[in-house]
Amino acid sequence: MSHDKIKAAARQRMAETGEPYAAARRAVAGGHQAAGRRIPPGAGYALRMSSEIHDWLADLRDSDPPAAARVRGALVTLMKEGAGLGDPLVASTAASWPWALAEALDRSYQERLDRLRVLRRGEADATTLSRDIEGQTAELESARAELDDGHRRALDAGQPQEAARTATGLAAVQQQAAEMRRLLPGVLDAGRRLAERGQRLQARTEAFRVRKEVLRASLVAAESSLRIQEAIAASGLAGGDGGGRPDDAGGEVGAAQARLADLTAQMERELGQEPWPEGLMALRPGALSRDDICILFAVEPPGTALLIAVLQGLDVVADRYWEAVLAAADLLRRVRAGQAPEAAAYAYDGERSFLTEFAPGDAGAGGSSP
Repeated sequence: MSHDKIKAAARQRMAETGEPYAAARRAVAGGHQAAGRRIPPGAGYALRMSSEIHDWLADLRDSDPPAAARVRGALVTLMKEGAGLGDPLVASTAASWPWALAEALDRSYQERLDRLRVLRRGEADATTLSRDIEGQTAELESARAELDDGHRRALDAGQPQEAARTATGLAAVQQQAAEMRRLLPGVLDAGRRLAERGQRLQARTEAFRVRKEVLRASLVAAESSLRIQEAIAASGLAGGDGGGRPDDAGGEVGAAQARLADLTAQMERELGQEPWPEGLMALRPGALSRDDICILFAVEPPGTALLIAVLQGLDVVADRYWEAVLAAADLLRRVRAGQAPEAAAYAYDGERSFLTEFAPGDAGAGGSSP
């Protein structure tokens, strides 16, 4: 579908639903992607999930019946409606992807700082150890001098037993001092090498921090520019009294999208991350009323909703969503490469089989509403 057709369809959806332009455009684009996968909107989905998600559903059924009812209702609705189900219950994670990358950059920076702290602790330990060795060597040298003097006095006084005793002590002290002198160069060298590695890592970490901050600031600017251009396109201001052509706003939206896509690619390269896998979606059983559960899923294979990850708890959803999106993307790529059969350990080809296990009382009634 061309940009002009998507824009026209988005405006029509806005008129019908009252949605903002950005939400209407995402819904139109999502519907087009579903059609491209040859899944007609409204066609139902089978359900697949891992053992971990299956066990989470079973535990939720027993420990929190109200939340379990919301989740079951959302999953049954997903199985019934399939690709026809959209906002606010189901949304693509595509718009979240750049921010997930930005959060991953922050985590990578923190990991670098952690490695730098480990190196610095090692350098400090080496410095402390070298000083301890030097101190012990000085004490041993002082003891050696005293024993050597005592040995000479015993010999001069004709005290062979005392001379033998001091000679034995002198030999032991000399051996210990020699061992300290042998160890000291290695400890000093290790400290120097740790200091050099720390300096190099410090420089790389600082350079990474600068790149990270530039990318994050650019992301904020690119997202803001895109929202502004979408608002202009939705209002038709580009074709108003200012003399602009109606297509100008669409062109600006496209340019803003291109800038955001280029910035996203830069962050992916910085992280060594593959691009967003098409079709990774978020199911929110609370819709707009209670955002305490989020289920990441994908239509994989066609006609099947594969549940990939679950976030539960207001704080968990708020704090771990970006990280979960990246992890789910990695797992989805493995599934598509045939490398994660365990992700589909449990299969439900219809809502009745699903409800028979997780809500036996509702199985005969054909499910519940979300």
